[in-house]
Amino acid sequence: MPVFGDPNRFAIEHELDENHGGVWMYGSFCYWCGGRRVGDYELGASLRDVLFQLEQLAKYYERLRANPRFDSMSASAVFHTLHTAFYGETDDDTFALAAEEQWRRHEVIPNVDVFDNWKGFLVESERAARLIFARAPHVEVTELALNSGEFDSILDAAISALGKIYEHEALEREIMDERKR
Repeated sequence: MPVFGDPNRFAIEHELDENHGGVWMYGSFCYWCGGRRVGDYELGASLRDVLFQLEQLAKYYERLRANPRFDSMSASAVFHTLHTAFYGETDDDTFALAAEEQWRRHEVIPNVDVFDNWKGFLVESERAARLIFARAPHVEVTELALNSGEFDSILDAAISALGKIYEHEALEREIMDERKR
């Protein structure tokens, strides 16, 4: 079970099932945040789908997930502002502001079943990052201090590892398909 990062800070863990279904890559997946498992690891997931979701999150590498609007806000205020903008009822002005300032780049929990009960956001500056997350019903909000870029470097390592597995399984599938012809 590979773990990327430090589980006492931030880490990503995955494990491929013995009978993983080839390119579907069935297995288990979670984040570790401050020594706490985030996600339903035991539920299991298609690590292929996780990979694709992580690749979407990685699109924001080029630009820090920074926004001065959130710098002085409490973790709870940041969480509820972003959560409401994406998942709640919000007014047109807030919706337009979220689109203009690209708030979606702050969302860092992949949209897969193991995270159905979790939401999380990353707000960075040049020197520091705040990973802010909560489990449904999203009342108890937790903030984890990270270094700027720390989340993305761990995300990159997990994407690389899962990508290698996917490439291997896709090649195996091609070979099997060729043999059938």
